Amino acid sequence: MPVQGAKSGGTVTVLQSADFSHLDPARVYSTDAGTASLLITRSLTKTKFIGNRGVLVGDLATDTGTASDGGKTWTFTLKSGLKFDDGTEVTAEHVKYGIERSYDKSKAGGPNYVQTALSGADYANAYPGPAAGQSLPDSVLEAKGRTVVFHLKEAHADFPFSVSWPSTAPVQQSKDGKDYDRSPQSTGPYKITHHDDTSMVMERNQYWDASTDPLRHNYPDSWKFEFGVEAQQASQRIVAQSGSDKNALSFTNQIHSSFVPQSQTDSELQARTISGMTPYVRYFNINTSRVTDLEVRKALLTAFPRQQVRQVYGGATYGEFGSTILSPSTIGFQSYNLFPDVPTNGDAAGAKRILEKAGKTGTKIVYAYTQDDNGEKGALLIADALQKAGFEVVKKPIDRTSYLDAIIKKDNGFDLYNAGWAADSPTGAGTIPALFDSSNADGSYNYSKLNDPAVDAEIKRVGQLADLNEQAAAWAALDKKIMEQVPVIPFVNTRSTILTGSNIGGAFIAPTSSALSPLNIYIKSGS
Repeated sequence: MPVQGAKSGGTVTVLQSADFSHLDPARVYSTDAGTASLLITRSLTKTKFIGNRGVLVGDLATDTGTASDGGKTWTFTLKSGLKFDDGTEVTAEHVKYGIERSYDKSKAGGPNYVQTALSGADYANAYPGPAAGQSLPDSVLEAKGRTVVFHLKEAHADFPFSVSWPSTAPVQQSKDGKDYDRSPQSTGPYKITHHDDTSMVMERNQYWDASTDPLRHNYPDSWKFEFGVEAQQASQRIVAQSGSDKNALSFTNQIHSSFVPQSQTDSELQARTISGMTPYVRYFNINTSRVTDLEVRKALLTAFPRQQVRQVYGGATYGEFGSTILSPSTIGFQSYNLFPDVPTNGDAAGAKRILEKAGKTGTKIVYAYTQDDNGEKGALLIADALQKAGFEVVKKPIDRTSYLDAIIKKDNGFDLYNAGWAADSPTGAGTIPALFDSSNADGSYNYSKLNDPAVDAEIKRVGQLADLNEQAAAWAALDKKIMEQVPVIPFVNTRSTILTGSNIGGAFIAPTSSALSPLNIYIKSGS
């Protein structure tokens, strides 16, 4: 569907702090690279945005797939008229080859959902990839004409989301090679015509057929990417918008904090400030292997000064307070608040009563945080609030570069720490297993170190449900069940705020990635 008011022509300038780590569809994983990849790479399915929610649709495929064998077999049919940027017709065999090459250990770095579903966790040793002269057997992955059939090891109701990643993009074996990561072949509305260490240019792909594409447009003539432009410099250039910077934007650079006050008072800047909710949820995780008493965890949640800490990170522009584990962008999300009487600025007196009743006054809490300006300011507020509630607080600052490595350790020595999560797919399967399955507790994202056999069993049961709607409802119910154990203090569902040049139209924040989406962008006037 055409974007209202959109015009064709002109060049968009994208200001990037660095070149993309990868553009090879087998290796695209970062938000920056994934956003740029939307312009050149199509996958079997993709998320289409309707308002603030994403809806999965067929991209290369005619629909989101057909399940059989209780959800263990998935069949996709390619649309007719699909072509590469050299005019070659896209076939199912090209899709199969693209997936096969993602098994190659030299292509590491991309998502592995499809490979794991087909061949298990040790997929790289199960099949070395096509460079070794082998092909996946038809019993695993079939491709003929326009039909691709996946034979999974276990049922996966959310498998259509797995094939929305660029790793299911078709690849011509004859065009594969060492430079593919810098300039992959295109099936999207643009193709790469120049790429070096300082810049990249995309121009229209004449073989892209808009009638086959439910997501993308090709309004600009071209996209010019400038590398080496740091966030503050990018904001400065876009605010000043001298010359071609009227056509400038950044995919992921938030408006720099030094320009936030100006953007809130200057009506002209307000008009070109794009803001939207993201899938990222921030929590303050409670280490349940150390803080084993549920009443102590409830007291931590009750005393926590969310309002004051959010202000440190930018106030309402940083995000909206949450009360759940799952993001509101999750399919089947159910809003709830198990602690509706706890104010956002905390209730030290109420927390103190909980500790006194439990006989836990004076409980020591080791609070770990990043050793930077925001981390230090937040730590002072948190320590003060917890101490007023009757806790003994020990602050542990950690260098930013090693913070994540420190908190994911099984025996990290901390009781409370800040962490966040954004699911790779907008389903409960993208969040709950990663954060709360006890088998992930050592060196993984089970930040709260939850070890509950009942939760583990339910995660396994729900993950094998064949019906996506039934599964979504079950994940929502499990969200609430886990929260009853208070393994986290829900903090905020984050907001993304990005500035564009005044000549940019069609900009919006992708609610499933937090980036400025390129899908509807156009130049309002001139070049």
